This record gives sequence, C-alpha cells and structure tokens, in this order.
Amino acid sequence: MNIYENLLNNENYLTIVKKIENIKFITDGKWDWEHGLGHYKRVANYVQIILSQLGVDKRTIELGMVAALLHDIGLYKGNKVDHALESSRIFKKYLNPADFKKDELIILEQAIKDHSNGDNIQTLIGLSLVLADKLDVTFHRTKDSSIQDKMNKEIQKIKRVDIKINNNYLIVNYLTNEDFDKHILKNWNKAVLIPKKAAQYLNREYVFMINGKVTNYNEFII
Repeated sequence: MNIYENLLNNENYLTIVKKIENIKFITDGKWDWEHGLGHYKRVANYVQIILSQLGVDKRTIELGMVAALLHDIGLYKGNKVDHALESSRIFKKYLNPADFKKDELIILEQAIKDHSNGDNIQTLIGLSLVLADKLDVTFHRTKDSSIQDKMNKEIQKIKRVDIKINNNYLIVNYLTNEDFDKHILKNWNKAVLIPKKAAQYLNREYVFMINGKVTNYNEFII
C-alpha cells in the first residue's frame, strides 16, 4: 500500500483536502454532508472490501484505494456540480507518474469521472469506487452537519453498512437504530439503487436488506 500511504502524507494533497473540509456544500438549503478525509478513507476501506471479495490482485486493490482518496478533490472549487469530471482532470497532480503504467492512469481517470452515478462502469476499480462511495451513508456523514433536517437526523441512525459479494448475489445490509425511517432514503436513492447497477455489471442478483431483513429496493424509486 505504498502509493496509498504516500498520498496520505502528500502535503499538496492534504492541503486541498483541508480546503474542501472547510467548504459547506449546500443544495436546496439542506445539504452539507461530510466530504473530507474521513469520507475518502471510509470509501477506500469499502473499495478494499469489495475488491477483495471479487478476488482481484493486490495492485488492483491499491489502485482502487488511491482512486477513493482522489475521487472528490474536484470539490475544491466549492461546487458539487461536475465535481467528478473536475476530479478526473486534476487527480494526476497528486501522484508520481513513475508509480503507474499508462493504462492504470486511464483506468483511474475513468473510475473517478464515473463515480457519481455509475452510468459508465468499465472496470472493477470503477465499479468498486461508485459502489463504495454510495455505501458511505452512515452517521459519519451528517452528525456534524450545520443543517439538522429530517433526512440528516435519520442518516445518523445508520450505524454501519455491510456488503457481501459471492458468486450469485450482491448483498447490501443497513444496520440501523430500531426507529430508523427507511423511507427517508427516497431523498437519496442512489445509495439503494446504484448497488443494483453494480450487481447487473457483475451478473449477480441484488439483495437490499435493513437489519438483516430483505427489503424491496423498488420502494425507493421516486
């Protein structure tokens, strides 16, 4: 994990991350989820879990975790619109080109560019990144939000999101407080529906669960 660890100690990278952490991203007056280093590292952890379950080699896992650290750096402009595209344009500034093959940089660029919606998944790295980004929907994201509306308060009741991928299924399980209102996820249904895209790419059946109980993901389609 040398490249991953080196990036976490890169002063230029940490400077832009700090800038992003000091920005409040407000959409429709109610959105300022955490988009800093904590989010990037949690996404990297999910990427590691996903790719390990898919049986890829260590190099692929490291590349995926590096993509996780860089996927949101385009937010430095203070605007969430097109941030994935901007991130894909500038991510190389924080890497040593000598550490990568040309095709690896192309894979990273595509994965970062597609991470918001997963409309153009091309590799397992791209799949793991878009999926991991949406799995990070736990209390960490909104507990320090300056806007404590119903959605943010409900997200704080999600304590952990587990993912299991085997030969037949992609299973996502939300572990929550008993009083969690699952219908709040209609307001951010990417978290429920993007795993379906990943399952289709992998030719697996998608199973969505809340506290171990199978839940119909179609409930969250608006």
